[in-house]
Amino acid sequence: MPQLTVAITYHNEGPFLSKCLQSFWVGPEKPDEILIYDDASTVRPESYVPSDIPVRIIRSESNQGPAKGRNILLKEAKSEWIHFHDADDWVRPTWVAKVKSQATSDCDLVLTEVTSYQENHLLSESVVGLKELEKASGLLPFAISRFILVPAGVFRTELARKIEGYRESLWQSEDWDFYVRLVATQPRFKVLLENLVGIQVRKESRSQNHVETLTCALQAILCLEKELPQEARTYLAEKAAWIGTRLFQIDQRALAREAFSVARTLGPAQFLNQKPSYRFLAKYGGQELAEWISLLYRKALPEILRKKLRFY
Repeated sequence: MPQLTVAITYHNEGPFLSKCLQSFWVGPEKPDEILIYDDASTVRPESYVPSDIPVRIIRSESNQGPAKGRNILLKEAKSEWIHFHDADDWVRPTWVAKVKSQATSDCDLVLTEVTSYQENHLLSESVVGLKELEKASGLLPFAISRFILVPAGVFRTELARKIEGYRESLWQSEDWDFYVRLVATQPRFKVLLENLVGIQVRKESRSQNHVETLTCALQAILCLEKELPQEARTYLAEKAAWIGTRLFQIDQRALAREAFSVARTLGPAQFLNQKPSYRFLAKYGGQELAEWISLLYRKALPEILRKKLRFY
């Protein structure tokens, strides 16, 4: 069986860490190493580590963010395979056995599906959308257009080290950027469509800062367009256009214009996730015009009528 390091970033998650660790330990197979990076927590992790689970805690006295923390864990990992995990998420009892069974000599990356919850209520059974991978033009376009979450992957440690781990200049969306760069190396991969990972979407979670998440993703695009193959620009343009739409919808007009500009420069984008009327307006009048008309349309007509018309 391949050796596996579970690398957990922790910042004041408290009792969530206990559930996280226990989830890795209750199944028939165990990780070979569990590392915890304590990112200057005031609620120290030691009290939430079950006594029967061996872990090694690496503490920072200043808050440096998960990208820095994961790079430290990557440097310290001793196993051939590594899995990054957030302290408030968990795995199914069979997770270790199933991912190890796929981590064979003809594979570099194993992807599993993720289910999300909020206050114990199901949000999404398939957050990553791995079933859509069959329809995608390849793993790299899929990784760019979707968001492969931190706990969705298990990969060779040397592969992560080859791309120099996480981009520490990114405070958010560092996981999206990491997986895009990882799959750009064209790893041999396997997909488990089972929902083997659970994530807790909490109001205080970093990912709930949507402006920061989106602007950091745009920052990542500006780096990636210099690093990825030329054919990836089309997909990056679509992602920038999508980011612009999301920023516009949360009233961040100036930031949205920046994203629209990036999409024009890289593309032009085709706005493939939008309806034909939007695509027509964006193509001939610009994406900002399409967004304003879309906004007026939503305000003018109630949702029930919009669903019937399916025009915009």
